[in-house]
Amino acid sequence: MNMKKLLIILFSFLTSGILMSQDMKLDELLEKYLKTIGQDKFAKIQTIKITGKMVYPNGAEFSMTVIKKHPNLDRTEMEFQGTRIIAVFDGQTGWMINPVSGSLDPQDMSADMLNSNEKDNQKDPFSIWNNPFFDWKENGNKIELVGKEDLNGTPVYNLKMTFNESDVVNYYMDIAKFVILKMKEKSTIQGQIAEVETIFSDFRDVDGIMYPFRYEILYNSQSAVVITVDKIEFNLPVDDAIFKKPEVNKK
Repeated sequence: MNMKKLLIILFSFLTSGILMSQDMKLDELLEKYLKTIGQDKFAKIQTIKITGKMVYPNGAEFSMTVIKKHPNLDRTEMEFQGTRIIAVFDGQTGWMINPVSGSLDPQDMSADMLNSNEKDNQKDPFSIWNNPFFDWKENGNKIELVGKEDLNGTPVYNLKMTFNESDVVNYYMDIAKFVILKMKEKSTIQGQIAEVETIFSDFRDVDGIMYPFRYEILYNSQSAVVITVDKIEFNLPVDDAIFKKPEVNKK
């Protein structure tokens, strides 16, 4: 056998081996990621309370409290200079109280807002109950290991997930620590298609669950808001009544 033919056979063997190792590596990566964020603890979590703040580029700072209750109850309160905004979602319906809109009465969320909220929950790589990496095949989603990249000096794996409605999100996983540092997708905002990136940092262990305490959201590479978490508490008593839409007193 001449040297040229030997090199061709060797190259073919190595290429096949690399492809096989990539197929195996995707499963390994997902397993390591879920282990790192504490998936085995998730089943014990029934409620979540997150307190922190949101800071916008113009300097406006909102205090923030998020309360979630299994399986799909979600209440977010934001306050700025004495004005409080409340948004509640139960997986199918939702309502808001937003004084900025000119009314103190609860208003039903639009179908677009409900759909957007539901999709955001399903794409959140740190979701306790609806993590996109749980049962992704059964949910009709696809994941592709695009390859290795550099993210501001940190080597990462680029994982491309295609959701069953054709939405595409790229997740960038730290090669050494197996946590997701960034997610990127295209989204329609006020009628315009924008590239939306979420940067995750300041990871901390909370009762065996790894959680980012800092999020930065960018629209078309421009910082839109920075969210910093002060405290995360699990399994506090939560009354279902706080998710119920208040009745409006009509005189």
